[in-house]
Amino acid sequence: MSKFEQEKRVKSGIRTGFIGLLINIILLIIKLIAGFTAGSVSILVDAMNSLGDTASSFFTIGGFYVSNKPADREHPYGHQRAEYISGLFIAIIILIVGFQFLLQSIKRILNPSSVYSSRLVLYLLILSILLKTGLGFYYQYRGKQMTTPSNTVLALKKDSFNDALMTLVIIISYSIEVQFGWYIDGYVGAGVALFIIYSGFRSILDSSDDLLGTRPDVQLIQRMQEVLDSFDTPIGYHDLVVHKYGPNKVFATVDIEIDSRLSLIHAHQVIDEIEQEFEKQFNIKLVGHLDPIILDDEEQNKIYALVKHVLKSYHSEYHFHDFRIKRNNGEREIHFDVVVPTDVKETDQELHYKITSDIYRKYNEYPIYIKFDRDYILDEANKNKR
Repeated sequence: MSKFEQEKRVKSGIRTGFIGLLINIILLIIKLIAGFTAGSVSILVDAMNSLGDTASSFFTIGGFYVSNKPADREHPYGHQRAEYISGLFIAIIILIVGFQFLLQSIKRILNPSSVYSSRLVLYLLILSILLKTGLGFYYQYRGKQMTTPSNTVLALKKDSFNDALMTLVIIISYSIEVQFGWYIDGYVGAGVALFIIYSGFRSILDSSDDLLGTRPDVQLIQRMQEVLDSFDTPIGYHDLVVHKYGPNKVFATVDIEIDSRLSLIHAHQVIDEIEQEFEKQFNIKLVGHLDPIILDDEEQNKIYALVKHVLKSYHSEYHFHDFRIKRNNGEREIHFDVVVPTDVKETDQELHYKITSDIYRKYNEYPIYIKFDRDYILDEANKNKR
């Protein structure tokens, strides 16, 4: 994403936050009037939910504003994770509101009292449903306009539709209590509060995942593989790692295997071209690590083929890389890394014993040293290819 597109996205997010702020303030006033008029704890719970939504709009504006700040000495990767932090604050507010009004609803259940019948209350609640539903569709429209989806806007859209549904439930319960005199207001309030608490917990988990770092989108990894596969010079690649510092701030590293007979200048040029292609297609800053592979050593090729045969006899998805025959104090040693498929349950120690034993049955000239990788990113992408 270009700087212009990023600034456009941020302006759209801030504008979305201001519209949400205005609507939620109106909804808060409407529901407070309705709640006090009816003497209904469930409506007041819904009003406090709108208060939480108002605070969420403030954090949305602040999150988008801070995320657009350029990188500085203290934050060399920029400030885009501010969106995730604002989402976490929103979730905490939702959770606090939910717990407070769960207590109020329990008090109403233990000490029930009648709500007051009023047409004004019904009209105000219907108006709030229309406003909240409209706001949900507005968030949906804004979210689709953004070149990179915003988890904050998506969460606000979901929350708006959920709020409209909760208000509809409150209208039904209010009508039933007015009509039949059943004391259900406290129970409905508790139900709404529990739903708010659940939404808060889900939002906290989602925001925490973004902050902790999650596995990249499988389709993106597959597209990266297609780009890497499109170059003829590399023999292979491994250890693809993706680091996400915000919705549009992504870095990646990968080891690229190159024939050791190529000149260093040629190999460097190939890696440069791959890095440029990643930036062009994905706006990802890729750092490629040159991994020279010896192909003109007969003994090494023989051992390489043996290792490959042994690993494939266990599982078709076994891969290995960084294969070397090294000299250590005059003695030769075999070194390589094994990428273990995710469905293999054996420990590294068990695998080491198993692999070395099978290799030694056919070739036992040199000691073997193995490192084990659990590459969940590429493994998941390769599974989805099949």
